[in-house]
Amino acid sequence: MRYLAIGDGLCTGNGAPFLSPSFVHRHARLAEQNLGERVLVTNIADANNHANDILQSLDDPNIMRSVKQSDMIVLSVGHQDLQTAKKNYDETGNEEEFIHKSRICRSTIDDIILGIRDLKEEQDDNYMLITLGIHNPYPDNLLADKWVKRINRYIECRANRQCLKMVNLHDHFQDQLDNWFTSDNLYPNQLGHIEIANRLHELGYEPIRGEQVTNN
Repeated sequence: MRYLAIGDGLCTGNGAPFLSPSFVHRHARLAEQNLGERVLVTNIADANNHANDILQSLDDPNIMRSVKQSDMIVLSVGHQDLQTAKKNYDETGNEEEFIHKSRICRSTIDDIILGIRDLKEEQDDNYMLITLGIHNPYPDNLLADKWVKRINRYIECRANRQCLKMVNLHDHFQDQLDNWFTSDNLYPNQLGHIEIANRLHELGYEPIRGEQVTNN
């Protein structure tokens, strides 16, 4: 099975200790145990990627090929956009511009998800695309909290097909920032990466197997 990580600093493993595996490799090992086959990981994430950088990368022939060949794709997007928007807001105090950046980010995330979906459907094979909803590293800022929740609601609306999934980091981890994130709250620490891998694993692998999920 081919596993592709694409996106920003979360997928690059930011926050994990040196030589400690990120959630990507931990999740891949859990998938190997579940599927009984080797999982080959390709990571094309970049810590500085904003949503638009990820969208533009989908025009790169090498990245297009990686997407088409992958059975499982994990996308982390929006984290860098929030950090940049918050920095600008702290400098200008312009709330309208801060919220406007959220709307732009939502639209771009939509384009990314649709772009990946279209590339995969050209292959007509079984796959999973899991998008990681962002968390709020600024827990005392209500405007940032609104920014995060709007983005995550939008991603949840996009995860409306069996092959499209979401893990909402805000819902899972917001009460555990002190335990599972770095001191600046920007990225998961070792425990946080372990938790993300476990949450991804709990989604299962039915779409890759071509199995239908039934609700009992």
